[in-house]
Amino acid sequence: MSFRDLAKKAYFSRSYLCEVENGKKPPSLHLAKALDACLNAEGQLTRLVTTGPDDQEPESRSRFAATVDCPDRDVEAWRTRSTWSAQAGRTAPVSASQWAQVATMLYDVFVRSRPPLMRLGPVRYANSSVRQQHLTPFAVEATMQGRAPRVECRAVSRQQPPSDVAALLSLDLGDAVVLRENRYFADGEPVQLGHTYLPTRVVGTSTLATELDLSPGGTFATLERLGYRTARIREQVTTRFPTRDEAETLNLPPGVPVIVLLHASYDSDGFPFEATRYIMRSDAMAVQYVAKVAA
Repeated sequence: MSFRDLAKKAYFSRSYLCEVENGKKPPSLHLAKALDACLNAEGQLTRLVTTGPDDQEPESRSRFAATVDCPDRDVEAWRTRSTWSAQAGRTAPVSASQWAQVATMLYDVFVRSRPPLMRLGPVRYANSSVRQQHLTPFAVEATMQGRAPRVECRAVSRQQPPSDVAALLSLDLGDAVVLRENRYFADGEPVQLGHTYLPTRVVGTSTLATELDLSPGGTFATLERLGYRTARIREQVTTRFPTRDEAETLNLPPGVPVIVLLHASYDSDGFPFEATRYIMRSDAMAVQYVAKVAA
């Protein structure tokens, strides 16, 4: 492996690696860990490092953009400016911003090569496999992308809906809904949460209002059996940082935001019979829409 290739993989400048190799600069714990990962050295380099706090990294990283050929040079340089201070044998205090910067760099190194699970917009509700194979829309799109899907219903309850959901469902003040709280997995990894709000006049006493586990096809197949078939959808996409509960439930590291997608389903008469707020990991999922444009 050339120094240039190693520098790109380890996120250090080539000149800095040469100076370390020639003894002009001491190796840092951070560098040792990065090289261990790049070279599959199983911690051998990390165990050799006995120096104190890593005070030379900012200089080496500030030169990253000028010394490493990279198509996204400015972005890569920004991602590698975090200062990670640690001493052998004990961890130094780390601020929240440092945690966020380190998490960003590590995810860029280890996760960016894996394509995100794509939410396929309106296509997910029109796919014939949803009805023919009794699969949920999430299961269809995950399977299409070579991922193993799983959905876990964590709770079913009756509640007053949030104001934005009440407006989407055209509910009157005081109207209750059935709330189904789901967690979605791809290849065993949690990738999104879904809070589905169903008007009580829609679900009545069906399994949607009483059971955690639904029959094949999930929520939308059960709604179709009740006479509510999706003819039109409305979706609004925003981003924010997760709440503590969301971060814990999705196993999110510090600094990773979430995509919030507020969805509503309408039947052929324009009646809104379902609304779901999806909380998606921005490092694991993406949203795709394809629409025809009138001439």
